[in-house]
Amino acid sequence: MHRTHDRPDDSGSSSAHLGRSPSSSPVGVIAPGTYRILGPGYEQCCLRTVDFRGARTTAHRLRIRTTNLIRQLDTMCKKTAAPIVLSSLAEHLVKLALYIVLAKAVRSALGSSTGLTWVFNSAATLLALKMIKGELGLLMKRLTRRLPPGYLGFPIVRDVRALVTIFSGKLMDQLEASRQNYGTIFTSVFFGRTNITAGGQEDLNWLFINDRKALTEIAWPPNIVMLLGPGAVANQSGKYHRVLRRLLEPYFAPTFVTNYLKVMDETTLADLDDWCSTGQFVSSEEFKMYALRLFYASSFGRIDESIVATLHDDFKIWISGFFTFTTLRISGTSFDKAMKARDRILDTVDKLIDRFTEENPEGSERAENTIVGRLIYGKDKDNNRVMSRGEMKDNILNLIFAGHDTTYASISTLLHHLSQHKDAYDALQEEVTSLTEPLNASDLKNAPVLNSCIHESWRVDPPVPGSFRKAVKELEHKGYIFEKGTVFNYSILMATSDSSLYKDHRTYNFRRFLPKDHKLYVAEIDSGIDPIQGRSNYPIFGGGTHVCLGKAFAMLEMRLLAARMLKHYDVDVRNSEKVFLPVNGWRVEFKLTRRKQL
Repeated sequence: MHRTHDRPDDSGSSSAHLGRSPSSSPVGVIAPGTYRILGPGYEQCCLRTVDFRGARTTAHRLRIRTTNLIRQLDTMCKKTAAPIVLSSLAEHLVKLALYIVLAKAVRSALGSSTGLTWVFNSAATLLALKMIKGELGLLMKRLTRRLPPGYLGFPIVRDVRALVTIFSGKLMDQLEASRQNYGTIFTSVFFGRTNITAGGQEDLNWLFINDRKALTEIAWPPNIVMLLGPGAVANQSGKYHRVLRRLLEPYFAPTFVTNYLKVMDETTLADLDDWCSTGQFVSSEEFKMYALRLFYASSFGRIDESIVATLHDDFKIWISGFFTFTTLRISGTSFDKAMKARDRILDTVDKLIDRFTEENPEGSERAENTIVGRLIYGKDKDNNRVMSRGEMKDNILNLIFAGHDTTYASISTLLHHLSQHKDAYDALQEEVTSLTEPLNASDLKNAPVLNSCIHESWRVDPPVPGSFRKAVKELEHKGYIFEKGTVFNYSILMATSDSSLYKDHRTYNFRRFLPKDHKLYVAEIDSGIDPIQGRSNYPIFGGGTHVCLGKAFAMLEMRLLAARMLKHYDVDVRNSEKVFLPVNGWRVEFKLTRRKQL
């Protein structure tokens, strides 16, 4: 609903006059819709009426031109319901003025320069002209509703500012400020790439629906595309993506991952015993090795520690390439080192596949009940298609990538929150102590406190704060028209911190997801959201056709480790440190003390 302003009518009877009598012909009045597009409070600082025939001075003529411009903006506004935020328009106008001044200054210097100075000034002039052209393009997109509001800033300065925001722990503050200023969908730029950030439930639901309709596709930065590889399911969209998903999904379904429980439990008990036997505090970095052991055991049926250590070392180098801003393989650079590490990982995986096929022919137990066994021998039922060797290697790397750092962040973050909330720690320890041996997937799945603690930890600190999609054709949402090629950054962090969905959203409260019949249930904090469904109000594992393939596997390993740890040990945590890259969460040190068995 818009405010009704006390504006003069077209008769001019109540208008402010510029040298005309009340009986004069109609004066220029700023159209009512203009106040809507320029934002509240604008009428206090703009000219309300202009007598077009009474203008004599330059100031009056400038006012007339301003009024005509505003009328044109008002006409544009009537074509759509989307608002134009004045601050966004002002930003482009200020930057345009500065770029023009820069271009003129450099052009003036160009006339008196020679040699290398002339070359430098020529390049600077071209750059300034390019910046002017780019800013004009952005301004027109704003005016024609092809770009939501949002601060874009100056190149380099804005990127440094963004990095400072992330590493200073103020990302959530920045997102909340943007949500308050612009709404749940706004424009941002990071290292030259313009993105549409979407963080509302309605926005994410719209994106996920378009993903299912094949109207959007994956939009990783080029360096990540190369590091993941051409056959990785995380890189694919469309028909090829559907084929790969059909090949992989059956072996990550909730019912199938229970086949991995026995070997996962053995690995978990062994690692817990090792950590406890030190009698000292252990870094949560150990969870990265734990994640690799779990994946290796589930994939190949047994663990080779030397290979796990080699994979771990190469994987750390490989993932460092995710934070480079070039795809040029210059010797000695982080990206070149990461690509070489990728080659070594694939060579190791290639040898492991050869050894597995020699030791486990089709139809054997491991061929049927391990991840690699199903990748090698599995077939797409629709067309009898099997995976190529290249696809197998890329997707094994993809699966390690999906679980390595996210597992580490998930477990250490859960320990941090439990250490800060004794009520949650005590309730969880009481529940898992009552679980009977041997642990089974059904009991873990139906442990309400265990699952609530995990889901709330993910809500407060989602390991992956967002992801990217790109429009493959023109799309429309909330009155904005997004051209083909527009990149969307859907913010999981914004979705899980929506105060309209989650009361007191910055506070960890495991009761938020407890069932109503539980003795610790508190109605006031109940979100009414089922995190298992993983919809746009709890998109921890993404959404659409690209929802995380290993969701059920991740849930099983989190439930298993948390249950085993608190069932058999008392846990002390110290030196909690917030981390943001490569994943979001907490780094901690923990010490295990074996509990007396009841």
